[in-house]
Amino acid sequence: MRIDTTRIQQHRSLLENHSLLVTNTIQSIEDLRVFMEHHVFAVWDFMSLIKALQHEACPSTKFWVPTKGNRSAVARMINEIILCEESDVTPDGKGSLSHFDLYLQAMMEIGADTSKIIKFLETLDYGVMPLSSAEFVKTTFDAIEKGPHCAAASFCYGRETVIPAMFKRILGQINISSLDAPKFYYYLERHIFVDGEDHGPKAELMLEYFCDNDPIKVFEAEKTAINAINARIQFFNHIESLVL
Repeated sequence: MRIDTTRIQQHRSLLENHSLLVTNTIQSIEDLRVFMEHHVFAVWDFMSLIKALQHEACPSTKFWVPTKGNRSAVARMINEIILCEESDVTPDGKGSLSHFDLYLQAMMEIGADTSKIIKFLETLDYGVMPLSSAEFVKTTFDAIEKGPHCAAASFCYGRETVIPAMFKRILGQINISSLDAPKFYYYLERHIFVDGEDHGPKAELMLEYFCDNDPIKVFEAEKTAINAINARIQFFNHIESLVL
């Protein structure tokens, strides 16, 4: 039994056509700083999401125990995604860098404030985050806590399959030269490519694996996917209110 994506697509359309993405909202370095200072927490919690799935498919414990089902195929997909996310090619093509570290460098490149995300990583205190970022992150961890099928739904429909369209729209309306923010441009363009061509299709297969034809899991996964998309919409609503 597979997820009926009809309702998910309706919410996804609202997200992809959010005014933050399709109107001239981010038009200055100051606007971009506001966006990145909030969005960086979504870049961070993404790694917790995929790491939770990795633990389910290929757990790291003192004594390794094989998981059930078609674990090798799923483990390979997850490990390939994490390989890219944690050690992708640097903009100059000469080294390796995680997407999170790339994002931090992109923030520093335009003078955005990284103190909150750095302090959060040191303390893991949600109170350090902007409120809208904390609410978004809470939705992500709620999905993780509900089980791998829900985490996979959030990963698939709240991240990998929507990110290419979102980032294309940002690139289409942003009025900041790639010379002014080269690492941010590289971050967007890299995600448009890898998520659209590779990670998105893999995420759909992973979701199918974790749902395992269970109608209850399919129902819960669909609900989680919609919650993840709506959380992003609310997140963007708040960021937009700060920029306008």
